[in-house]
Amino acid sequence: MSKIETMPEKINVIRSITYDVPSIVDSLKEMGEEDVNIDSVMEYIEDWVSEDMASPISRHDITYLDENGVEL
Repeated sequence: MSKIETMPEKINVIRSITYDVPSIVDSLKEMGEEDVNIDSVMEYIEDWVSEDMASPISRHDITYLDENGVEL
């Protein structure tokens, strides 16, 4: 007889891309922005997100999680 496994109710697949905030701050300052804050960093990132999300997925970009956030 085989062991009955408890199946998750849902599986979430998350594609993650990491942006290095100190590098972004440096870039913004090099471009002449004086008062760099979270809003300017987010605006900078948002310019890249559409392009980054449209690029082909690699196996390193995605994570499978159950409904409790536990990686599968």
